[in-house]
Amino acid sequence: MDILILGNGFDLAHKLDTKYNDFLKYCQEKYSSINSVGTDHSNNFLYNNVWVKHFLNKTLAGDKWIDLENEIYNVITKLSELPYFKNGVWYERYKDIVFLISKDYEEFNFDESQKYFRKPELFYNANDCYCITIKDFVNFLYSQLRDFVKEFEKYLVEEENRKIKNTPKFNLRVNSDCVSLLNFNYTDTCEQLYKINFNYSSCGIKTKAVYVHGKINNEDSCNMVLGTHSFDNEQIPVEFNIFKKHHQRHKYGTIEPYQELLNELKYPKKIYVPTFHIIGHSLDKTDHNILKHILLAKEKSIINIYYHDEDALARMQSNIDLIIGEEEVMTKVRFINQYDSKLGILIPQ
Repeated sequence: MDILILGNGFDLAHKLDTKYNDFLKYCQEKYSSINSVGTDHSNNFLYNNVWVKHFLNKTLAGDKWIDLENEIYNVITKLSELPYFKNGVWYERYKDIVFLISKDYEEFNFDESQKYFRKPELFYNANDCYCITIKDFVNFLYSQLRDFVKEFEKYLVEEENRKIKNTPKFNLRVNSDCVSLLNFNYTDTCEQLYKINFNYSSCGIKTKAVYVHGKINNEDSCNMVLGTHSFDNEQIPVEFNIFKKHHQRHKYGTIEPYQELLNELKYPKKIYVPTFHIIGHSLDKTDHNILKHILLAKEKSIINIYYHDEDALARMQSNIDLIIGEEEVMTKVRFINQYDSKLGILIPQ
């Protein structure tokens, strides 16, 4: 049985610009093109979203590449260190983010559903956000993050539709009669380009393709997960738990298909040796728990980790040690150049 585990590097190998930073570059270009004097930006996403503003300011400050998930964690950590309400006002500045929480909100229009007050024309000034409670403030930040995610989804749909027909294809060296998919991407590049039936296989596995962080073009609503790693042992208020990937996987229903795949692998009466093919995933800490459970589900298994250059190899070696331990790595893991003509998995057709 083969299990494909895909990260964003899989899309990049197929020439798709689906990184967070690709979207930020798109936002920056769009922002510049519509930034004109006298324009009403009160309903414009780029002018009113605190997260896109913060991420763009980071890039303008010289950070050419931003780890969005880690940056969300940095913001949460810094905000959790700020004092709570004192004399009705909490005012602090964190780098290029400015927030003001106050009970003095009579002059603002109150949004009963969102529990916060805003003046878009004063965006990014000290009067940016007025909230009643800390919980309302956290909810405001999270609603802004979800708006960011929904705009990112629109970008991904457009990017995939525009390029998918002309993207390069490879000979995926997998057992196509018995293969499952665990996809950490939002896109369905693999399913669109390769004729592999991930929803049924002859070896008795009955799981469907698993999009552990959600999938673009969800019929009901956006179920894409964007957050940070768990921080259960850190001094961060529980109000911020909603930003954890773990919380969001349950909130948006992406964990159940993963649990089904995990249960199939653990089922004791099914005797097989699974071969995991990890392609384009950095194995970073935000996904450690998800990867640990699936990779250790069977006592006997083979784990092929494919890398594209020596720097990526070094990072993957360190990260996989943290996930499953050196003993498991020594007995199960093989590191393979993904383009190697004999052992690689992304071989040009």
